[in-house]
Amino acid sequence: MSASIPEFVASPCKDICQLDAAGVCIGCGRTGFEIGEWLQASAERRRQICAMARQRLEEISEATQRREVLDRGPA
Repeated sequence: MSASIPEFVASPCKDICQLDAAGVCIGCGRTGFEIGEWLQASAERRRQICAMARQRLEEISEATQRREVLDRGPA
């Protein structure tokens, strides 16, 4: 009987490590809670965290782009 090797899920950390006012890291998109649970999280939970973090970063990027367009005003 061989022991299975745990699946590796890479951390999304970008070494920026700054939480915004909503408690979301501006580098990786994880919440402070998710960063704290990362080391103990299962591979499945890490995949969930990564997916949610990517979604948050996409939403932040889209909101930033909308603000930039609004700030420019009419063309």
